[in-house]
Amino acid sequence: MRVHLLFPSAAVLAWACAPPSPTTESAPPFHIGATIEVGAAPHGIRFSADGDTAYVALSGDGQIAVVDLTGPAVVARWDAGETPLDLVRLEDGWLVSQFRDSTLIRLDAAGQSLPDATHTVTPGPSLFTPGTVRGQAWITTEFSDRLWVIDTRTGTPTASHPTDNRPYPADVMWDGSHAFVPNLDAGTVSVIDLLNGETDATVEVCPGPPGGALTPDQVTYIVACGGSDEVALINTASFRVIGRVSGLGPRPFSVAVPGDGRYALVNNAGGSTVSVVDIEALAVAQTIEVGAQPIVLRVHPDGERVFVANEIAGTLVELIPGAPDPTPTTSPAPTEVVVLGMLHSGHLDSDRFGLDIVRDLVREIDPDYWLTEIPPNRWDRARAEYEATGTVEEPRVRRFPEYMQVLFPLSLEMSFEVIPTAGWTEPMSDFRAGYLDAYARDPNRTTEWAEYQAASAASAEALAAGGAGDDPYWIHTDAYDEAYDIRMQVYARLFDADLGPGGWDAINASHWANIERALDRHPGARFLLTYGAGHKGPFLEELRKRDDVVLLDVGGFLDRLR
Repeated sequence: MRVHLLFPSAAVLAWACAPPSPTTESAPPFHIGATIEVGAAPHGIRFSADGDTAYVALSGDGQIAVVDLTGPAVVARWDAGETPLDLVRLEDGWLVSQFRDSTLIRLDAAGQSLPDATHTVTPGPSLFTPGTVRGQAWITTEFSDRLWVIDTRTGTPTASHPTDNRPYPADVMWDGSHAFVPNLDAGTVSVIDLLNGETDATVEVCPGPPGGALTPDQVTYIVACGGSDEVALINTASFRVIGRVSGLGPRPFSVAVPGDGRYALVNNAGGSTVSVVDIEALAVAQTIEVGAQPIVLRVHPDGERVFVANEIAGTLVELIPGAPDPTPTTSPAPTEVVVLGMLHSGHLDSDRFGLDIVRDLVREIDPDYWLTEIPPNRWDRARAEYEATGTVEEPRVRRFPEYMQVLFPLSLEMSFEVIPTAGWTEPMSDFRAGYLDAYARDPNRTTEWAEYQAASAASAEALAAGGAGDDPYWIHTDAYDEAYDIRMQVYARLFDADLGPGGWDAINASHWANIERALDRHPGARFLLTYGAGHKGPFLEELRKRDDVVLLDVGGFLDRLR
């Protein structure tokens, strides 16, 4: 059978293979929960860690409304300067943007002003990014074409990046590698490589884009098109527009993508509605009346609910996803997982673990899903190239012989589905390479570099003592993982803090988040997980924490090949 080449979200499959069609859901995907009167011209929304309290910037009142969502009711009001448009949490309080100024002001944890706690940026600071990454937040300055980096420990602006004309609120990838900034007057989206301080792309999208959001899988940036009443979808690897959805209400303004990324919510600031876009079907699934001039959307910490601030109505409205599927009456079958450590180019000249062995192992394992070390946002191009020409030019996929010579050919005879799960990004890789090269040549770090070199040698010695480096039986033991970890523990201790998303622990956490999402979406299936052999230990550690997963021993499958 031909494999179903599955993207990380069904949305991409729909964009590539099917024309837009209306949703067939029998019940609306969202409904209104609470409607809370908060004050004049509400904009930015933040939440307490437990999600029970919302903090709403009231630009018309010069205040922050503190809202008890369990009430629901406004329980306090904090003075917050002139035209506060948004706020972000600091270690010891809050930072509030002053839209008609060039400043950010600090409040303490109780909402009191702090003396001499004003930070200067450039004119028109608007909304902070929805999330923070490793102690940083970002804010655009609308009237000065800049994206500012904010230290959330102190509230201090630390750097800025140029954008296109009249930037509106940005969104940043989970790892801090890229910012996506819609530029209202230019009709573009600036894609900024935050790790290396460069603009990677300026994407022509549509008239008047005022806001957008990344999907949870980070594959797509969805930007609202205020001048054409549609949204455009940008692939986060190619930086190209890959789809559009029309038929929204007047002046789409901002975007929120809750849950598993099936739906995007878009507020229509020229009216009183929120459009619910079915990303899978590329169609508007629902239109919800929320109040006059909905202006800002934010996803609640539970990841499911969305709150909308209505600027003219002066209200905060809760949007709740529809009822979940009925709980099954029988326990699901256990999820089976085989973790297969790869040698990558080492397979090409190995007698013990060559690509023929990999190919036969996959046939023996017979997975329902193959979780691959391919970034989700690069799979679209690779799949399309293979289907069109029988080969792949996408550079990140092409470098793995186990995919080029095993996965794609086996797709013609087996019925597994491919789910790309790698958290790797090119800016992350470039930054890491430059950092390690500089570290190795830094005379002030000679001792630390020697420590790392000694750990690498000790790890190599332990790996050699346990067995041949290409022996698949040895590779798939806990002892192999322990030997490999000798080096990586020192690597993580010395380098991870500076490498950020490219650090050892951070990249494994990124991979694992995508892996776990796939496991949760397909309970009771058999999964094959293939990554470089060094990643195997961290993944097994996480898998052993789950009581719904049965780990299948690679040795048993190897025995069948004898």
